[in-house]
Amino acid sequence: MKLSDAQTSLLELAYANNGFLDPSMSPLRGGALNKVIAALQKKALLGSETEHGHPITPFGKEALGIMSEKPAPQEPRKGSKTEKLINMLRRKKGATNAQIQTALNWQAHSVRGMISTLRSKSHYDINKLIHKNGEMAYVIAG
Repeated sequence: MKLSDAQTSLLELAYANNGFLDPSMSPLRGGALNKVIAALQKKALLGSETEHGHPITPFGKEALGIMSEKPAPQEPRKGSKTEKLINMLRRKKGATNAQIQTALNWQAHSVRGMISTLRSKSHYDINKLIHKNGEMAYVIAG
């Protein structure tokens, strides 16, 4: 991704400031500053302003060449429903919501919630896969 010198400078400033861009620390002022921040937000490199400033996103760190260190996935307890779900998601074709509901005796919202939890808290890289018949399946990448 091509960044201007001003965009790179603001991202570096944000990274150096504990991951937040404090506009008062920028050498840019007024409309120029707002324009560069808007461009970085449009590219999803900076987030919306908080009380600490504009947070740099993982994409922003990647644009600077900083690899985000993603923790290894946490392995579930043996014999648990979570382990069974992960094994289903590791299959080449993954598992559809209906397959997971049947296998685990869960409701659809429970499946979606657990997929979200596995992505965020257990650090699994779960993608959606569309089969030829149009069904959507979840699959663990890699």
